[in-house]
Amino acid sequence: MNEVVTPTPVMHLQSQGYIHGKLSAVLGAQFVQSAEWKQFTDSWNNLCQDGYMADGGTYRERRYSEFSYDAADGSMSLEAHVPYSQTTEVNSLNGGIERHFEPFEAHVATSPVLRSVFQWCADSLSRTVGEASWKIQTFQNRILARSEEDGQPTPEGMHRDGVDFVLTLLIERESIEGGVSAVYDARTQECLNEVALSDPGEFLFADDERLLHSVTALTPTAAGGKGHRDVLIAMFTRTEN
Repeated sequence: MNEVVTPTPVMHLQSQGYIHGKLSAVLGAQFVQSAEWKQFTDSWNNLCQDGYMADGGTYRERRYSEFSYDAADGSMSLEAHVPYSQTTEVNSLNGGIERHFEPFEAHVATSPVLRSVFQWCADSLSRTVGEASWKIQTFQNRILARSEEDGQPTPEGMHRDGVDFVLTLLIERESIEGGVSAVYDARTQECLNEVALSDPGEFLFADDERLLHSVTALTPTAAGGKGHRDVLIAMFTRTEN
């Protein structure tokens, strides 16, 4: 009798180009219940408005920092703070300029939660594409949904980010509808999956060369007409084989 093999997250990353999962499943149920997780996620209440939205939107708050991670020895470093930029080919809305964002707060940049998330991602990639060193461009994003303005998690539409792999990790959803994430085959633009990340620690980890992605608009459900969606975006680019 042939043994039944249950696909692992890494097998999914290899075969379909993305993983949809939960940190509670890959790092343990206690991970998103810990004091460290609460301290990490509370920092989303101290982000700064994104003043670079070419659509005139005021719905995005964020901080940005870059890290390096060496899968060979598990070392992680916060890199010197630099502006973020994308080409207009990759981002037709906000590309082509340097965007200067406030960096992560010190306690966030050194958080054991962030280290554990990066380590799991790097370990998964080591079993997929081989052991490597990684540049990790990382955003804390809060998208606001208000009665006078919908929130747009991906105002540039269906796109790729011009890196190797992208992690979208849900921190919190509060009083919103929408926010459905989708991944598409980059060649055919066929939709491969749609999911509304809903539980803290739920994530999509996708091959940015093979896939495109998008997220639908957010509308508030609360009587006061306010809600938000908090995510961590970590973009991995290989720097060394």
